Amino acid sequence: MRPDDDFGATLRAFRKRVTPGAAGIPPSLPRARRAPGLRRDELAGRAGISEEHLKRLEQGRRRPSAGVVDLLATALRLSGGEHHRLRTLAGFAAPARDDGLVPREVTPAARRMLDRLTDVPACVCDASWTVLDGNRRWNAFGCPAGVAAGRDRNMAWRVFTEAPTDIFRTAGQLAAVRASMVAGLRAAADRYRTDPELRALIDDLYARGGEFARLWNEPSPVAADDPDRLGVPDGAGGRTHFDKDVLTLTPGDLRVVVFTRP
Repeated sequence: MRPDDDFGATLRAFRKRVTPGAAGIPPSLPRARRAPGLRRDELAGRAGISEEHLKRLEQGRRRPSAGVVDLLATALRLSGGEHHRLRTLAGFAAPARDDGLVPREVTPAARRMLDRLTDVPACVCDASWTVLDGNRRWNAFGCPAGVAAGRDRNMAWRVFTEAPTDIFRTAGQLAAVRASMVAGLRAAADRYRTDPELRALIDDLYARGGEFARLWNEPSPVAADDPDRLGVPDGAGGRTHFDKDVLTLTPGDLRVVVFTRP
């Protein structure tokens, strides 16, 4: 691991790079400064955390929360790319974009993953569960969300409105995937507060009442740990079963949905 791949080392480097003036800290004359960067107590004060907590973060003796990472990024006046880097080193997804809109572009990393996943069906969704693209195996199965248009390409919409599909789930599997999707939509709504398409999706699902409204009103819907297992017609009167696994990609806040035979 390179030194700049370590959260603590990177945080120290950012702190030492920022001058007090750039961070909005008035000069503290006549005290001479040993280095042009911020002192630890200055950064801690700007970020609203204790100096001891900051010390432990820089020494790698404590793992930060996502909120603390964001506070530090603001205090350090980091660029969007630097903020993303600090979050990634701490093990968190990229911060929401400044425009407050859900990213809906298939990134080069997501495209490479689709191209290299040749043995299993896979698709890419945005943070609201709208299908953006799929690989050849996915397209060969003719998934209803993949060939649909508009709102019908959204997996959450299809699951809660019971859109026509030949995919089979047990009642328990359906309940688990619904709880997971509501949790994902709630998190996306917190990150992308001004996205009109996301807000309309949530409002329309809520207005329908039923299971979505019940789950949305729960403090924190929790999905089961068991994988989402789907039955797909095999063309011979039976079903082929797949486990669905979801990988989150940053930057881009995309979901790569992979289907494998158990």
